[in-house]
Amino acid sequence: MQKHHSLHESPQYVRVLSIFILASFAAIFATTIVLSTYMASYMKRQMMQRDAVVSMEFLNSIVHVEGAERFFFERELRPAAGEMGEVFEHILQLPEMARANIYSLSGEVIWSSDPALIGRTFDDNEELSGALRGELHPAIASLDFEHKIEHAGLPDDVEEFVEIYVPIWSSDGNAVIGAIEVYKTPTTLLAVLQDIVRLAQVGALLAGAVLFAALISVVIYTMRILHWQEKRLVEAERLAVIGEMASAVAHGLRNPLAAIRSCAELVAEEKIEESTRQTVLDIVDQVDRLEVWIRSFLNGTRAEPQDAADTAHVDVIIKRCIESFRPQLQRHNIEVVLGRCDGHPIAAAGSGEMEQVVNTILANAIEAMKNGGRLHINWSNAPGRRVAIEISDTGPGLDEDQLQSLFVPFKTSKPSGLGVGLALGRRIAERFGGTLDLRNGIQKGVVVTLTFPARA
Repeated sequence: MQKHHSLHESPQYVRVLSIFILASFAAIFATTIVLSTYMASYMKRQMMQRDAVVSMEFLNSIVHVEGAERFFFERELRPAAGEMGEVFEHILQLPEMARANIYSLSGEVIWSSDPALIGRTFDDNEELSGALRGELHPAIASLDFEHKIEHAGLPDDVEEFVEIYVPIWSSDGNAVIGAIEVYKTPTTLLAVLQDIVRLAQVGALLAGAVLFAALISVVIYTMRILHWQEKRLVEAERLAVIGEMASAVAHGLRNPLAAIRSCAELVAEEKIEESTRQTVLDIVDQVDRLEVWIRSFLNGTRAEPQDAADTAHVDVIIKRCIESFRPQLQRHNIEVVLGRCDGHPIAAAGSGEMEQVVNTILANAIEAMKNGGRLHINWSNAPGRRVAIEISDTGPGLDEDQLQSLFVPFKTSKPSGLGVGLALGRRIAERFGGTLDLRNGIQKGVVVTLTFPARA
């Protein structure tokens, strides 16, 4: 028997899924890195800028309150170094201050917390030039990463610090009169910035993982739907072939069956023994059953909706089916057990079609119990205004390959089977809005559940 491939076994779907997983992972991973880096950088800039603005407001207020604007002009106007230190000693009161340098407009250090730097100038200092243009650009610096001359003399335990060149404005706010360079070691701020970077990275990774999982779930679900639709399309094509075959077979069988029925009726009208007459009438009944089966077979291959007037008395149909299989049941020593049989439910389905489906199920169960067994039959009203029929046997059950191909037309493990019975049975049930499901029993055997809408 040909093996039926599931979604996970299909090379085509596995290849498509693998390509999508790799492509989506690469795209999401790259996007996550970019977003986390940008988000962390943006938050760091904002926090540092805010801290720099506070420092700028504090330093400008000192200059204006102390009347120290004159110190930024010509050299001859500056007081002695000692007096200069008294004026700007408030600068060192800034929290976590490591060093401060005060520059004139010419770039000369006119005061510093390190007296060795007073009077010096430093070339190619873009940060200082920006501050003298009124710009405020705080930055995190490291002695190991970037060494500048003005960094000399910093404490040995300082590894990372915030460097800010603060523009100093005139009292009217119209011009920059100098700049103050401050070196701060804000342990708390730096720790917060590291936490921000870490949280941004973790958050972006978690968001990327959730997005990736959601995308994979949607794709797998979509591919399952497509796989199921593909199977249904193949099944529909096969059933269409069955329909064409059935039409040809029906035309070939109906005329001989009609002749057999007519001959049997003529014989029944003759003066014959009563036992022989009953046998002839049985022939007429079986011919009528064959006619109903052929009609159901043809209807089962069509996708037409149910007739609103269709009704089927479940208990009557099941008992009729059991009676028609009585000889086979006795021959194979099979006991029929009617279990839960609630009332007399009526299904919104064609009685002939339902009888055909039940006959198919019973025939399969009898064939599975060639050495005898027990056939359990239950029927009841199910939730959702439905009628449920459950038929179970004590046969050997089915293996995984058989379960996968049960409803695939023309696929069968029986030497003399065609592989269309259960496929047509499910087709008939679905045409009336019902279902036909099959599973292995808890201990052994097969359990078949057949449902139809209940007639109001």
